[in-house]
Amino acid sequence: MHHGHGDDEQDPKEKIDYRATFRLILSLMKPRKAAFALAFAYMAASTLISLANPIVAKYIIDTAIPAKDSRMLLLATAVFFGNTVLFLIFNYLLVLQLVRTGQDIMVSLKERMLSHMLGLDLDYYSANPVGRLTARVQSDTSTLYALFTNTAVTIFNDALMFLAVFGIMAFYNLKLTLVLLPVFPAILALTWVYVRVTSPLSITVRKLTAEVSAFLTEQLNGIGVIQAFSREANTSARMETLNERKFSAEMRNEIYVVVFFLTVLFLHPAATAAVFGLGGTMVIKGTLTVGVLVMFILYLGQLFEPIFRFSEHISIIQRSFSAGHRISRILALRPALVEPKKPHFLTSVKDGIEFRNVWMRYGKESEWVLKDVSFSLPRGRSMAIVGETGGGKTTVTSLLFRFYDFEKGHVEIDGTDVRRLSLKSLRSAIGLVQQDIYLFPGTVMDNLKMMDSSIPDARVHEAIRLMGLEAFFKKHPLTKKVVEKGANLSIGEKQVVSLARAMVLDQEVLVLDEATSHMDPYTERLITGAIKHLLKHKTLIIIAHRLSTVRNVDRILMVSGGEVKESGTHGELLAAGGLYSKYYKLQFGDT
Repeated sequence: MHHGHGDDEQDPKEKIDYRATFRLILSLMKPRKAAFALAFAYMAASTLISLANPIVAKYIIDTAIPAKDSRMLLLATAVFFGNTVLFLIFNYLLVLQLVRTGQDIMVSLKERMLSHMLGLDLDYYSANPVGRLTARVQSDTSTLYALFTNTAVTIFNDALMFLAVFGIMAFYNLKLTLVLLPVFPAILALTWVYVRVTSPLSITVRKLTAEVSAFLTEQLNGIGVIQAFSREANTSARMETLNERKFSAEMRNEIYVVVFFLTVLFLHPAATAAVFGLGGTMVIKGTLTVGVLVMFILYLGQLFEPIFRFSEHISIIQRSFSAGHRISRILALRPALVEPKKPHFLTSVKDGIEFRNVWMRYGKESEWVLKDVSFSLPRGRSMAIVGETGGGKTTVTSLLFRFYDFEKGHVEIDGTDVRRLSLKSLRSAIGLVQQDIYLFPGTVMDNLKMMDSSIPDARVHEAIRLMGLEAFFKKHPLTKKVVEKGANLSIGEKQVVSLARAMVLDQEVLVLDEATSHMDPYTERLITGAIKHLLKHKTLIIIAHRLSTVRNVDRILMVSGGEVKESGTHGELLAAGGLYSKYYKLQFGDT
């Protein structure tokens, strides 16, 4: 249901989209132009200072020493040493500035990714494991961080250094400089081949890194099941297989890195030999001084230093652009469910909810999940939706929350189509209590407030009092710490907290999706009594398999095969002797 490409299709020929990644990098750098300008100023200062030392060395060899001038020699040596100290100072300031700016970019990028991902449709999260998404936000942004803190500015610095050194060398002796020209096309050709070969490999490594993270997250989340069925060895074997695939991909990538680096490294002694050979001949003939030859050898190191660094950084660049490629693909995704251009804001439910001839399926080629479903629920009334598993009960409420869009028919609140309503206002007006409860790390009070500190404590205490759950929250005080996913509470206890949370948030419509399925009879009676007390203030929809929880609602819909088969009160449906009556007798016997 998303517009754009998926995130992790396993295409071995997939290549990095450099253009999209470059746009992403520019968008991150643009708001921080001043910070990068200061970094470039430090970089330029350190580069110019480092360029001066070979000239100082030439001056010492060709002028100060032949003149036997101790004062001149001491002054030149002091300048050489002072330049080195200044070079270190400006490099320190450069690194500090880059680290600060890089951290700022990463924080901003993670916030941007999280904000974007929170707006994607639920089917995206069904298709992408949590571990994989965590890798996108954590691992890929960390890989991209290296590009901002070191690589990008270093490349600019090296380019400036290379051009300046080449210019100085040409100024002093053009003939000796031109002997180096054949080296540079060879380096460019090697780089082009390396990038072309390693681009799909880098993406493969990023995908496998995400797969490892996803697998670990899934297995650790299900550790209880793994231990209960003694599947530890099997899980370890699957992890080993996944790691071997990742190791193999990374090894292939690193072999190319090593070959590329060693080939570039070989060019330095070759160029040095050429300079020694031609330059030495020129010194013997008297057309070149020893000082200029020494200066050339010193500059040759500075000329190749950027090339060596680039050959080292090229793998970082590949990994960073691969990570940026993955990030840009996520940011390019667009949810199918979007805010209307001119949204209507739902401030309260005044009249009620209506479904008219609604048809729904989850894919163009899939079967219909709902078929011509119609019903109305006036404000302040209650309705239950019952039926077999997979019959379409939960889909009804998913459409109400607009987690998905229906294909045909109308779903309206107070006469307004839900597709014209602001998503935030729609979901703020409806409370949801699910069978599978997620509680966040924090206190019970934090979870009852949905981590919203602006909700006063008094509202929490009032909700607990109205529901008659004082005894429950004495056993589980509001200051009690809740661990991740509420693992220190039973499923029934989590459902009580979740139902109380819906009351605390004071939403006008409550949807209870199997909300009492794991409660003991005593707690269930407490909840049922609280719901009866609040029915005059709430509009209530109950999805249930346990028919004991729906006997007192105003209306019951019997849904089977995506269709509303029967509709009426508990008494009316029993008297009709139809499908609902059969379900009821299956649960409670013939009496």
